[in-house]
Amino acid sequence: MTPDVAVVGGGIIGTATAAFLAEAGARVTLYESTDIAAGASGRNSGVIQQPFDSALVGLYRRSLEEYRGLAAAVPSAFALGAEPSGLLYVGPESAADEAARLVAAWADAYPETAPELVPGPALRALEPGLAEGLAACRLGIGFPVAPAAATFAFALLARQRGARIARGGALLRVDRDRATGVLNGGRFEPAGAVVVAAGPWTQPVIGDGAWPPIGRSWGAVASLALEGPPRHVLEEIDIDIEPDDAVEGQATAADTDVGFGFSLVTAAGQSALGSTFLPDRPDQAAVLPALRERGARYVPAIATAPLAAMRSCARPVTPDGRPLIGPVPGIAGAFVAAGHGPWGISTGPGSARLIADVVLGRTAVADVPGALDAARFGAPQRTPVPG
Repeated sequence: MTPDVAVVGGGIIGTATAAFLAEAGARVTLYESTDIAAGASGRNSGVIQQPFDSALVGLYRRSLEEYRGLAAAVPSAFALGAEPSGLLYVGPESAADEAARLVAAWADAYPETAPELVPGPALRALEPGLAEGLAACRLGIGFPVAPAAATFAFALLARQRGARIARGGALLRVDRDRATGVLNGGRFEPAGAVVVAAGPWTQPVIGDGAWPPIGRSWGAVASLALEGPPRHVLEEIDIDIEPDDAVEGQATAADTDVGFGFSLVTAAGQSALGSTFLPDRPDQAAVLPALRERGARYVPAIATAPLAAMRSCARPVTPDGRPLIGPVPGIAGAFVAAGHGPWGISTGPGSARLIADVVLGRTAVADVPGALDAARFGAPQRTPVPG
């Protein structure tokens, strides 16, 4: 039986999209080339966090709603705290002016996040494991979760709702400017519509070497067994995760500070120490000392905490740091939801709900925010897929 929709990509967006489409009664096949949550959706730092970018906040808020629904639907597979753990942007006391600037900016844009300046003595009282001589901006955001938990839970929910999950590196099949299905291992499998949610692998799935303009920013994270880890999510105050930092094809890092930032998230008994923003796949063993050195500036115990595991992933990054959501321009019946950078877990379910509603006709294409419009970088110049 021909599925109504083929979804390509087994990350957070693909699995959630499959679950939402199946919930609406669509026949769905989800294609994943390796394993569910094999990429950034399973190798992230493990936090659902509000972005500052106003174009992404709506997706984040909708994602929180969807996560609540997921926890209610499959409580054995996923849980979300009733309240955020709080996030601390930390820096040296010499950066107190920057902390105050962040407090003012968040208070102006999102007063509900309760931003506050936390100076040195108060900060040590709040988080005794922090180093001396620091200051912070505290925000009432941040929900730590096990990195792959939500993606596995959405995959489970999709199956429960009747979606089929197939193994294979599916490629979009187009005939006369219309998507007709996918080529999976060279075999044509028809579908009424195709949603490509393949993250940094979206370009080859669609069949254009340049569209969508999604690059790869590689992240490496070390899982540490910290005694008495911080209760808050921690990020260094000047962390820079914008897409023009270190993206595939740009200059490589010249020293241990370029392409490195500090973050620490404790979930499911492990503390995830991150993170890198590098143009090429990192040697995990080689980056670990630099991650420890940078992290120990803020949490001294990081220097000697036992290493439980390391993981790395390619984040899919667009030129403006915002995802592409909507119809693939020039190809009827083809849709894309990809390019979420470091915000996939935080905004993925909201993106999935939006693209599912567009496919189902519940949301008009014209109602997709322009900042997320899949056509804003032009249209693909496709190389036809043989077969």
